[in-house]
Amino acid sequence: MPQQGEQQPQTPEEPEDRVNFSARVRVSVRKRAKLYAAGHDVSLQDLVDAALDEYLTRREA
Repeated sequence: MPQQGEQQPQTPEEPEDRVNFSARVRVSVRKRAKLYAAGHDVSLQDLVDAALDEYLTRREA
């Protein structure tokens, strides 16, 4: 359950096909992401997808 001010990663209304996407991140970022995902009952895949989508949306990309 999200805490105040937090948002649960959302999935698109119409599911899209997923493709393989590879990127290297710092160990500390991976650890934080895994802990967040586990603590909020969301897959790491969905968390990364939502985070990247939000980042790009904010930059109108």
